[in-house]
Amino acid sequence: MKIVVDENIPLADELFASFGEIVKLPGREISVQDVRHADALLVRSVTKVNRDLLDASKIRFVGTCTIGTDHLDKNYLDSAGIKYASAPGCNAWGVVQYDIAAMDYLGLFNTSLKVGIVGCGNVGGRLYRTLKALGFKCCCYDPFLTAEQIPDLTDWQALFECDIVCVHTPLTYDGPHPTYHMIDKEFLGVLKPGAVLLNAGRGEVVDNLALKKYLQSNNAKSLRVVLDVWENEPAIDAGLAELVDLATPHIAGYSFEGKTNGSLMIYEALAEFLGVEQLQCDATVRDVKQRTYGTPELLQVGTLSDAIRGSYDIVSDDKRLRAALPMLPAGFDSLRKNYPVRREFSHYGVPSALQVKAAALGFGSE
Repeated sequence: MKIVVDENIPLADELFASFGEIVKLPGREISVQDVRHADALLVRSVTKVNRDLLDASKIRFVGTCTIGTDHLDKNYLDSAGIKYASAPGCNAWGVVQYDIAAMDYLGLFNTSLKVGIVGCGNVGGRLYRTLKALGFKCCCYDPFLTAEQIPDLTDWQALFECDIVCVHTPLTYDGPHPTYHMIDKEFLGVLKPGAVLLNAGRGEVVDNLALKKYLQSNNAKSLRVVLDVWENEPAIDAGLAELVDLATPHIAGYSFEGKTNGSLMIYEALAEFLGVEQLQCDATVRDVKQRTYGTPELLQVGTLSDAIRGSYDIVSDDKRLRAALPMLPAGFDSLRKNYPVRREFSHYGVPSALQVKAAALGFGSE
């Protein structure tokens, strides 16, 4: 069996070599010729998987080690009889960590503020539960959910009064509630003065040109912006990046645990596809986790803010992207490929005096 794998998928050799020959390639460069004689393709969000790529191949399984699937042409895969799998929720805690770190950096880790969450799936739902446990007031917009699922479900207009709006929807172009450019010129114009817009979902959900023009105008009303995802990645708009408060290269979910979870979930899906016994699969996953997760670290900190910053320095990610803007688009991809190890809150313990609130973020105890 021949398996073509994005070179940035962690643990590829440890997890997939037992199934066959592993061929690692840059995700954006995987070509028709590369997959022509392959049996399985394992990707991330940078690889467009469609008829053009696969029609001349013998691929029978596609796995994406990501939450999102908008880079997969699922209609084609279904029609071609190609099994596909994703990793929903794999890096949800990593993205929540990113959101919390951004809020803390901007001085907004304050429960008197109201947080709007657009999209309450794996990531948005976890962010909602985390913020509620900390005492924040939340407004959640997700037309696919009910009040029984999300008690603070609101209409679209309620977001206009929020102090912070976090966007965590998938990217869709059709259906009853398409998300492409749902954050547009009109939405920006009705946000309350001093509001914060944070997008760590999909870049195309926010109209980047409209946002850039708004921030350049005299009507911006002190809007602050955090962008981790962008239109036209990796050739992002450097001018927009220079205007926002925090700019990062699509790494919100790039925690060590998030990337590892994505690989493990696709390993399990491929093992099931190949008929590997469940006990054998479980043993492999357990062994990999034991060898890779390591021993928790204790943070000697005095405040919850210190713990957040001690576990993740979001400002460093912002500085690295700004330094790479003259080297776009290659600089963007280089930052993602060479991203330093970042552990989630759960890897760290904090003093017992902080445990009540820290536990809601996933921190352990000393």
